[in-house]
Amino acid sequence: MLILLVITGCSSLPFQKVTPPDPPLRLLVTQIRMDAPLTSPTDLHSFDEKPSAEDKPILLEQLIEEVETRAQKLFTEQLAQQPGFIVTPFDETRRMHADIDPSYKWLNKMQRSSLGTKADVDIVLSGRIVDFGKVQWRYWATGLILSITAETLLVGVVTGFNPSIMGIAVASELVTDLPLWWGGAYIAGWALRPVRVKVNALQITGCKQTIWKEQELIVLIPGKSLKKYPAEDRKRKEIQLRVNLDKALMEIAKTAGRKLRLKPCK
Repeated sequence: MLILLVITGCSSLPFQKVTPPDPPLRLLVTQIRMDAPLTSPTDLHSFDEKPSAEDKPILLEQLIEEVETRAQKLFTEQLAQQPGFIVTPFDETRRMHADIDPSYKWLNKMQRSSLGTKADVDIVLSGRIVDFGKVQWRYWATGLILSITAETLLVGVVTGFNPSIMGIAVASELVTDLPLWWGGAYIAGWALRPVRVKVNALQITGCKQTIWKEQELIVLIPGKSLKKYPAEDRKRKEIQLRVNLDKALMEIAKTAGRKLRLKPCK
């Protein structure tokens, strides 16, 4: 399972102390949308009793909305902790969003710009949760193929390219890696729940332009992180996914504190 060696995104680079923006930047965090390939409420929640076929669509929509709302609120709070940022409170943002679109659908770039102007901020941030337990095929397919190829070649060299043993190696890789990337796993107290978040920043002050993009991938949850929760909750998928989503958003907020600055108009 060579692909598991990659467990974090680009924010793992060494920390470099930087000067906070002065005057402080005024920020607003709009939606963080769920784009992961979720098809059932069991993809993101552990149920004691499986929901009925009739309830599944409604439950899935409700659970996704809860994750999106919590992500937006947490990211807002994490950015507010960064020096040099003044962040529009979550509740105020939600009220202004409702004025633009009462149905609370995904805002396009023009609407986000309008929201930023109304809130009198310098930058509007939005995001997408592209992996949430389940990983979009374009991300995991290439990694899986590379992992299988590397391990099969290694086994081939060691065994004189014995086709039977190489076939067993391929089957083993599929059995171990495929379940991970198509929903994650919980093994010996360690949770493997891939969560990938992408965030972009739209500058409002001076001119409207996208000035910053960042993404974070978290896969592995050490047992010590889950020990913060009661023993009966540690195996629950929603808890494991929440831990990794929180971690991803916190890392992106820290990176924003170091890198997010206004840029000259093009």
